[in-house]
Amino acid sequence: MGTNDNFIMEMDYRNTYIHRMNDGFNLRNLDLNLLVVFDTVFRERHVTRAAHKLGMSQPAVSNALQRLRDALKDDLLFKTTAGMEATERAEALAGPIHSIVKELEDILVTRRFDPATASGAVTLATVDYFSVVMLPLLVRLLSEKAPNLTLRIIPTNGQSFALLDRGDADLALASFGSIPSRFQKQALRRESYACVLRHDHPVLEKGLTPKRYAGLRHIIHSPGGDLVGSTDKALSALGLERHIALTISSFIHAEPILTSTEMILTAPASVAKQLSRNPGLKIIDCPVEVEGSAQQLDLMWHSRLGKRPLVDWLKTEIINLASEL
Repeated sequence: MGTNDNFIMEMDYRNTYIHRMNDGFNLRNLDLNLLVVFDTVFRERHVTRAAHKLGMSQPAVSNALQRLRDALKDDLLFKTTAGMEATERAEALAGPIHSIVKELEDILVTRRFDPATASGAVTLATVDYFSVVMLPLLVRLLSEKAPNLTLRIIPTNGQSFALLDRGDADLALASFGSIPSRFQKQALRRESYACVLRHDHPVLEKGLTPKRYAGLRHIIHSPGGDLVGSTDKALSALGLERHIALTISSFIHAEPILTSTEMILTAPASVAKQLSRNPGLKIIDCPVEVEGSAQQLDLMWHSRLGKRPLVDWLKTEIINLASEL
C-alpha cells in the first residue's frame, strides 16, 4: 500500500456513510479524507494518476471513491471510452471541495503566512493583455517577495465564471461588465488604443489619416478569430471600411510580422508601447476616435471560494502593482 493508504483503508466503513436526518446529512460521519481523493480524481480524471499523486495504491483510491459514492448516493465519476466523466452533482461539488482542500492545506501547513517562505501554487486565468503588460512585472515581484510560489497562467477563453466556480482558477484577469453576485471584482487599468507599424512605413511620410488608415492591411488581436475590431464601427460612421489581413491570438505574434510587412496593428497603448521597443517599429496615435475605445482590465475572484492566505496576498500585490503602472 502507498504511504497514505491507512488514512483511507483503516477507517471504519460506517463512518463514511451519510446519516439522513430530516433529509439532511451529518458531516461528522463523513471521512474528510475522501474529499481529498475526490478532488484529485476529479482533476486528474484518471484513478492511477490520482493514486500516484496522492501517494496511494490504485485499489485504495478506487475504494475511497466508491465509499464517497455510497455516502453521497451519486456515481460522481464514472468510466467511459473517452475517460472518466463527472456527474452533474460532481461538477457542482468540485469547486467548493477544491477550495476547502486548498484552504485547509494553507491553514495546516503554516500558522502565520509569510510570502518569503510560503510555498504553493496560485492559478490565474488571464487574457493576453495581462500577459504582455503586467505578467513580466508580476513575475519579477514574486521572484523577490515569494520565490517559492508557483504561478500557473491559463487562458480565460471567455470562461472566467466557470473556471472560478470549479476552482480551476483562483483569480481571473480580463474585462468584465456586470458579474453575478457570487463574484467580486476590482478595476485595475483602463487605457486608450494606439497603432504600431514599421518605422519606415510609407504611410508615415504622408500622415495617417482615417482614409489612409482604412486603406492599410490590418492585424487585429482576436483570440476567437472575429473579423471585427474596436475601430470598425467608427470607420463605418465615416463611410470607411478596413481590410483585416490577419487575426492573431496573442500580441507577441505581431512583432515579427509588423517589422517585415506594411501591415498595421491597433492595440492598447501599453501593448503598443511594449512592441515599439523594437527599433524596427513605431507607435503613433490611432487616427479614428472610437467611442469608449479603451482596454479595461479587471481582477475578479469568487466571494465564497478560494479564501486562501496565499491567494489573498497575491491579489493585493496585483492591485498594488496595477496602481503603480
